[in-house]
Amino acid sequence: MTKGLFIVFEGGEGSGKSTQAERLQHRLAEARHRAVLVREPGTTTLGLYLREYLKSKRPLIQESELLLFMAARAQLVAEEIGPTLNQGITVIADRYAGSTVAYQGFGRGIDRAVIDYLNGYVTAGLAPDVTFLLDADPGDGLKRVGSPQLRMALLPEETSDPGREDDAERRRFEDQSMTFHQRVRRGYLELARTTPGWHTLDASLAIEELEEQIWQVVGPLVPEGGPGLTSTDSTALFSPKNQAGSFTDA
Repeated sequence: MTKGLFIVFEGGEGSGKSTQAERLQHRLAEARHRAVLVREPGTTTLGLYLREYLKSKRPLIQESELLLFMAARAQLVAEEIGPTLNQGITVIADRYAGSTVAYQGFGRGIDRAVIDYLNGYVTAGLAPDVTFLLDADPGDGLKRVGSPQLRMALLPEETSDPGREDDAERRRFEDQSMTFHQRVRRGYLELARTTPGWHTLDASLAIEELEEQIWQVVGPLVPEGGPGLTSTDSTALFSPKNQAGSFTDA
């Protein structure tokens, strides 16, 4: 059986990658082609457990943060992505290894060689066929997700706001400084420039226009004669269980 197509969506906060990942799954379903949508960290029981902690502002040193993301990725590849691809089914991932390079590497400053080694180890070398980077100005993206967090993100350095009573519960990445998010964006653009299979899209374009640009790349790659959708698949495809929690444009 032909191996399934592996498609990844990457981007900074508020880039709209989650929206486009969902739209692509719907587009493939309309073409009667089965595709599974996974989210990182998430989807698996372990991934959802770790996501809850990682999305909070509870204490976590950057080395621990890196390893928790890697643990979630290892489980996702072994439990969901690998087996699904081996059935000839397309997998669409909302974030993958590139996020760790951008956020923990360029954003946090962790040694790229360490990240590359760990990514290779936990994924067993499984790389996407196509990666879409939805590139957005960090300020515009943070406005889309946000809100109160934008005030913190506009600070010039990574500092906390002692006036915020809920500081310990603010979100871990949305609340970083603008310089952090600019470094993340530079990391993503560097990855897109140097890694085969990456496509950089302007996240400020209309949702429908982006969807069409993505389909122009994916449509010709969809294998003919692969696992199609049955009526039962169509019903289950967009169920809460399959979505593994609600998606946000983070």
